[in-house]
Amino acid sequence: MQTGRVIAGVVACVGLGAGAQAQTTLGSFIFDDNKFGDTLTESDGGSHSSGNWLNTTNANPGNPGYLTGAHFETGVANMGAGTIDYTIGYASGIPNMTGDDMGIVVARYSTDNVEIRFSTDGVTFGPWTFLGSGTAVDSGEDRTYYYGGGGPYPARLWVHPIDLSDYGIGAGGIMAIGIRTGGGSGELDLIRAAGFIPSPSTVALVGAAGLLAGRRRRHG
Repeated sequence: MQTGRVIAGVVACVGLGAGAQAQTTLGSFIFDDNKFGDTLTESDGGSHSSGNWLNTTNANPGNPGYLTGAHFETGVANMGAGTIDYTIGYASGIPNMTGDDMGIVVARYSTDNVEIRFSTDGVTFGPWTFLGSGTAVDSGEDRTYYYGGGGPYPARLWVHPIDLSDYGIGAGGIMAIGIRTGGGSGELDLIRAAGFIPSPSTVALVGAAGLLAGRRRRHG
């Protein structure tokens, strides 16, 4: 069986398709536009976000626009010390790939810890897990946000890279993530939680597995 040719063919296809895949960059991070979230559930019914929204234009983005959409122009500020949580749902899910699968983007008006939990079916969630502020990486990019109608105020954007394997998530990935402040000052400013573009090696291996399985079925 000419496995090498199969993999080479898959890599070639990946190269052709990569440019056409919709993506949004933030510094060195490359996000998949299809993995920015579709739904937003607020544990307090939206009372906090209605007065603590962030937007690069002076307008309340509303739910789900606070934390969804393939950009970094909106968010929710001062989320409280674990008293409010936000659940972002993904219509097509975020798969568990090789390496980091997604990133939590925060605006650093202050340095805060994060707590996260995951759901593989969009209904049942695992336990809350602490994510220290030290895990965030400086994106090197800034935004200027209006805060509840005041401002605007500049902030640097930081990214917490997440490898779903570290949380016991299988290859099927997740359908939703829950996020809240992990103690500290309670001033977490959340911008997005979105999936990364898979690396070419990951796509090539998945594609090769599919092609090889197809050949086995034809020749079996």
